[in-house]
Amino acid sequence: MSRQQIITEGEKMADAQLAQLAGKKPDIDWVAGVMWAGYADFSHVSSKTAYTDAISDLGSKVQWTPPLLHRGDPNHADDLCIGQAFLDAYATKNDPARLAPTQSRLDALCAAIDQENISNAPGEKPKRLIWWWCDSLFMAPPGLARLSVVTKNPQYLEALDKEWWRTADLLYDKDEHLFARDATYLGKLAKNGKKIFWSRGNGWVFAGLARTLTYLPPDYPSRDKYVTIFKDMAVKLASLQQADGTWRPSLLDPGQYPDPEASGTALDCYAFAWGINHGILDRATYLPVAAKAWAALLAARRPDGLLGYVQGVAKAPDFVKADGTQLYATGAFLMDVCELSQLAPLVVPPAPQLYISAQENAGTPPTQNK
Repeated sequence: MSRQQIITEGEKMADAQLAQLAGKKPDIDWVAGVMWAGYADFSHVSSKTAYTDAISDLGSKVQWTPPLLHRGDPNHADDLCIGQAFLDAYATKNDPARLAPTQSRLDALCAAIDQENISNAPGEKPKRLIWWWCDSLFMAPPGLARLSVVTKNPQYLEALDKEWWRTADLLYDKDEHLFARDATYLGKLAKNGKKIFWSRGNGWVFAGLARTLTYLPPDYPSRDKYVTIFKDMAVKLASLQQADGTWRPSLLDPGQYPDPEASGTALDCYAFAWGINHGILDRATYLPVAAKAWAALLAARRPDGLLGYVQGVAKAPDFVKADGTQLYATGAFLMDVCELSQLAPLVVPPAPQLYISAQENAGTPPTQNK
């Protein structure tokens, strides 16, 4: 595939999603936030102005203000995900109105992180984690890293670094080189007796690392530590890719939920391609992994142009239906296009026709019961 052919596939997906959203109330929760982050990236690759216009229209309607959806907690990472698109829109137009609400929220987050990192007094309860689930490492850190670049203020990187490593110290398995979804999954085992590592959860971390490292200065003191985890995750995830190019919902027990899962696959595809483009991952080793995942994603599209085989909103491995789709999958697909187009011409291997039409799939049980 040529660069333009890859971009054209992205435009098909982007246009199909905008058509599906037409006339609906603007949505800026994390589900949509990931999608809009993908549109922001893609707006710099496609020659179409519709994607920049869509973000500008969205931002105007919501006054460029991240939502308060989680019991009014201004520091909840999910609610800050939309800031990635808003920061890109600010960088494009340099309009302070596009920056101020997101910066205000991230200022509050930094203050909260600083407070939670104050040493405990003797006998005092341990400070709580703000980023206590692995998904949060995609939702908030990239925004903090980019805001530090935009404002030339290192405080955002300092806060990011403090909380990222507190989260990793709890959730990162140094033997498996994978992240538990949250503390409740530490020690839990899948049916085959192996640890439970959720595909999309690790995709959030892997892709979130890529997006954070994009804005982390080359000489930042702990950058090498992030790169080490990124490279170790790449080795592990590449070893777990299935023959059809996808990753199953439960990484170490692919047989428990045997259907392909496209959102985790798209996030992994993005991170692999990003790593190659930034000289962190070896092209000869990892380009076949990314290309195989890309082929599977192309095969997993539904008749309406959106991505199928997407596990719904969840926190653990579960069954997947062929017609399942979500906004965050669109965002990840568009991120894939941005990175893969830089690797063109791309040799795309043949992939099985994964998609079963919605009509054929309606009401049918998961694959293993068929």
